[in-house]
Amino acid sequence: MPKLKPLEYIFSITNSGTDKLIMFLGIPIRIDCSGYYKKFCSELPIEKNKIVFCNFNGNSYGCNPKYIAEEIIKRKLPYDLVWLVKNVKKETNKENFPSEIRLVGYGTKVGLKELASAKLWIDNQRKNYFIKKGLVKKEGQYFIQTWHGSLGIKKLDADVGAFTNEYKQEWVERAKFDSSMWDYLLTNSNFENEIFRRALWFNNEIKQFGHPRNDIFFKNSTEVRTRICEKYEISLNKKILLYVPSFRDDGDIECYKLDYERILEACEKKFGGEWVCITRLHPRAKKFDKEIIPQNPKIIDGTFYPDIQELLVSADCAITDYSSCIFDFMLSRKAGFIFATDIEKFNTDRGFYYPLEATPFPVSSNNETLVKNIENFDYNNYKIKVEEFLKGKDCIEDGHASERVVDLIEEIMK
Repeated sequence: MPKLKPLEYIFSITNSGTDKLIMFLGIPIRIDCSGYYKKFCSELPIEKNKIVFCNFNGNSYGCNPKYIAEEIIKRKLPYDLVWLVKNVKKETNKENFPSEIRLVGYGTKVGLKELASAKLWIDNQRKNYFIKKGLVKKEGQYFIQTWHGSLGIKKLDADVGAFTNEYKQEWVERAKFDSSMWDYLLTNSNFENEIFRRALWFNNEIKQFGHPRNDIFFKNSTEVRTRICEKYEISLNKKILLYVPSFRDDGDIECYKLDYERILEACEKKFGGEWVCITRLHPRAKKFDKEIIPQNPKIIDGTFYPDIQELLVSADCAITDYSSCIFDFMLSRKAGFIFATDIEKFNTDRGFYYPLEATPFPVSSNNETLVKNIENFDYNNYKIKVEEFLKGKDCIEDGHASERVVDLIEEIMK
């Protein structure tokens, strides 16, 4: 039973294992959330050609699972491809997903049945929600965890004290159980091998294949950029600045005070051409998009664009604070900058694996310094630092990660 504060004994609702614990006037009432899975799903036979995908808890068609699915479709493999989404009827979901993929509601009873009967699960996030519902990987099922960061600077799970204190023990136990179900974990470097194994409580097989979502940086991106420009009504001759700040564990939004006009002006003076900015907030901060992103013809809200990789490959320059997407963007060798107004606080609350200054990206904690960093940007020096950084992390990205993963999938499915 989780530790409760005094007022929570009067009335509270918490999770305890697979139970929902309701406390009323000091009387605990337990509701078993795993009953449906145990009764209707646990004994379902495994369908040997079924693969169930999920991306960021059902949010969109993107990240590593998308590029794995598209390689499967490209090879015309005879698999039943199922994708768990939060809103099956949403029109944008119907538009974004290939016809070869079946959409099933995330968190629904049907979704649980799909997971229970699939030969293979592919996810880039934890399945803690389903574990609360009783989900257990059965003999004969496989789980490929792709994760969603890349050479990330932010500390993860076991390495974050705030994630592992006594009030988070329920989450920790589910996370450890989730990790125990992973058969394979994808990485792109020796750096990730070490960090992921320890921080994600992983003891099975690491596949250093690269990240499938990063294959896009090694292909012609003209078609993708054209699609982005058409969607947001951007002239093809304009240049795109992508601003992709991360979330804060405490929900703070004061850290997103980018001076868009000055920054765009600095980009135009330094790099030439006319610039616009697409801002894409982290999923955990997207509810603040109207509050954070100014109303301005040159500033575009890209928060709800499903695939950040397409935005990254279309951008001419990128700015972030602590998002690992900048380490994907690095593969384009285009200019990247860090704008982080709360470095000391973030380092105390969450923590870094290495200093921001150890990256190739010029670091600024205020708009004045960011403008100066853009004005003084030395591309040749930056490119040298990028190559040294990737080499130092033993990064193997080469545009063929999806192929390697699907080769593995073919072995599994046989």
